[in-house]
Amino acid sequence: MTQAADGGALTGAPPRPASPGRLTVVLLAVACGLCVANLYYLQPILPDLADSLDIRPESLTPALAATQLGYAAGLLALVPLGDVVDRRRLVSALVSCAGVILAVIPLARGAALVALFLLLGLFSVAAMVIVPMAAGMAPAERRGQIVGTVMTGVILGALLCRTFAGLIAGLADWRAVFWCGSAAMWAVLLLLRRTLPPPSGPGQPRLSVTGYLRLLRSVGTLLRHNSELARRCLYGALGFGAFTVLWTAVPLRLAEPPYDFGASAIGLVGLLGAGGALGANLAGRFADRGRSTAVSAVAFALIAVSFAGVAAWESALLAMCAVIVLVDFAVQAAHITNQTAVFQKVEASERSRVTTAYMTSYFAGGALGSALMGPVWRNGGWPASALLGCAFGGLALALVLGHVLRTRNRPHHKGVPATDA
Repeated sequence: MTQAADGGALTGAPPRPASPGRLTVVLLAVACGLCVANLYYLQPILPDLADSLDIRPESLTPALAATQLGYAAGLLALVPLGDVVDRRRLVSALVSCAGVILAVIPLARGAALVALFLLLGLFSVAAMVIVPMAAGMAPAERRGQIVGTVMTGVILGALLCRTFAGLIAGLADWRAVFWCGSAAMWAVLLLLRRTLPPPSGPGQPRLSVTGYLRLLRSVGTLLRHNSELARRCLYGALGFGAFTVLWTAVPLRLAEPPYDFGASAIGLVGLLGAGGALGANLAGRFADRGRSTAVSAVAFALIAVSFAGVAAWESALLAMCAVIVLVDFAVQAAHITNQTAVFQKVEASERSRVTTAYMTSYFAGGALGSALMGPVWRNGGWPASALLGCAFGGLALALVLGHVLRTRNRPHHKGVPATDA
C-alpha cells in the first residue's frame, strides 16, 4: 500500500473529512430555504384565503401565530435530537411530514386549519438540523464558507417565498401555493436521500425517554447559567415580534383602499426585504470587531423610529416601502449580532442546545407578535399596528441601554477594561 505523503499512515491519525462538493452545499442551502419558506407562504395570500373562506382577514392571524408557535416548539423539542440521533433520518422524517401537511392545508377549515399550520411550523425545523449537519460535513478550513452558504439559503428562502406565493396565487389560486410547497418538500426529500452520505461508524445508541428529558432540561440549565444567552434570547424575541407585526400588517393594509393590491403585487413588495441580507452581512462584520451592543442598540432604535414614522403617514406607499426595507435590515442585523454574541461564549458541544434556546425564544416572540395583531388590527388598523411594532423595538432598545448602564456602573478590577458584550 502506498504511504500517504503527509505521513498519516505512519502516525495512525484519523483521516480528514472529505469536503462536500459544491452541488451538495447548494442543495443543502436550497433545502434550508424551502423548509423556512413554509413559515411565510401564508402572509402575502392572507386576504385571498380569507375571501375564499368568507371571513375577515384578521380572523386568520391565529394561523400565523400557530405557525410561529409550532416552529418554536419544534426548535425546543426536535432540534436537540440532532445531537443524539442520525441527522439524515431526522431531516427525512421532518421533510416528509411537512410535505404531507402542506398537501392537506388547502382542504381544511376552521380550527383544523390552525392546527395544521401549527404542525407545519413544528416540522419545518428541518433547516435548523441541516445547518449543524453541514458544519459537521465540512473540514475546518472550509466550515465558515459552507455554513455561510447554507445560511444564505435560509435568508433567501424567507425573502423569496412571499414573492413566490403571491405570484402563484395570482396565476392560479391560494391552494396552489401549498400544493407547490408540498411538491418542493418531496423533491428535497428525494435529493437529500440521494446526496447525503449515510452515517459512518457505529450506529447511534437508542435514546431513552429519560435521556431525552435530560437533554431538554440541559437547555434550561444553559439559560440559567449564561446571562448573555438569556439576554440575547429576549432581544431576539422582541426583534422577531416586530418583524411579524410588520409582515402581518403589510398584506392587510395593501389589500385595502386606496391600494387594493392583489396577491401577486403583495408578493412583489416582499422583494423589498432584500435589505435584510445586507443587514446580516454588515452586522456580522461589526460583531466580529466587538461592537455587538452598539449594533443591537442601533438596530432596535431603527425599528422603533421606522414604525413610529409610518404610523403617522399611513396612506403614503413610499413610507410603507421604506419601513419594510429598514425594519427587515434592522431585524436581520440584530439577529446575526445576537447569534454571534452567544456563540462566542459557549463550548462547541453546547452550540446545538444554544441554537435551540435562542431560536425557540426568537419564534415565540414572532408568535406573540402575530397573536397580538388580530385584536390590534381589528380595533386600530394600520396606525395601531405600527405603534405595536414601535413598542417591540422600543422595549428591546430600553433593555439594551439598561444593560449598558448597569455594565458601566459595575466596578471593574484594575487593569481589566469593560468590553462591549
